Amino acid sequence: MHTIAITNQKGGVGKTTITAHLAVGLTRRDHRVLAVDLDPQGYLTRHFGLKEKLYRADTDNIALHLTGNARGDPTDLVVETDEGVDLVPSNYDMRGVVDALSNARNRERRLQNVLSALPDDSYDYVLVDSPPNLGVLTDNAILASRRLLIPIQAEDSSLDALEMALDEIEEIEAAFGIDVDVLGIAPNLVPRDGVAKSTLETIRSTPGLEELVLPYEIRKRADIKYAMRRGETLYAYNEASDMVPIFDRLAADVERGMN
Repeated sequence: MHTIAITNQKGGVGKTTITAHLAVGLTRRDHRVLAVDLDPQGYLTRHFGLKEKLYRADTDNIALHLTGNARGDPTDLVVETDEGVDLVPSNYDMRGVVDALSNARNRERRLQNVLSALPDDSYDYVLVDSPPNLGVLTDNAILASRRLLIPIQAEDSSLDALEMALDEIEEIEAAFGIDVDVLGIAPNLVPRDGVAKSTLETIRSTPGLEELVLPYEIRKRADIKYAMRRGETLYAYNEASDMVPIFDRLAADVERGMN
């Protein structure tokens, strides 16, 4: 079971879009995939059309398992989506998890403990959509995964955000004595303009990043927003979109990187 966190502490970079489409892309390659919505805002749950039904449901949920107040087994958290991906949805209770874990023991390993309760042969891939900030939930995602995909936007602030993210990874590696593998840096929501092109050229030529930045971009498309509004990915909403082959390529690259 390969666990990958899609993470960047900068908001608005499209982590959820990549998580959802990568999950479906891997599913279409005959892999069993579980997506985990670790963001208190529940965007991944919404992307699969389940936020209205599950986000405010008064049931056992991921927040209760992270804080040690679970009512059942972690496997009971999993729900099926219409696109073949299994999902651990977010819940409104996630908004209180950071405070609840502020003085808790082993607070950074709570997600790891939850995922370890899944049978080893349950899934080929587990994808964790992490929140858009640094903190205990992002630390949980990194420690549980140890393999990261980092989305970025083609804007000037992206390089600073990348440096912060890589510094955070190094600190976690040192603090917990682990190795974290960055599978790739994925340019996302890229507009067709000279500024974006210049920014990506700068990032791709930055020492230490040359081998990490993917040689292709996920372009900004209105269909991606429309699909999310309908609780779908492009695979279900508009498979003819020119971004579907790009998401397929991303899934293939992730697959090769894990073998």
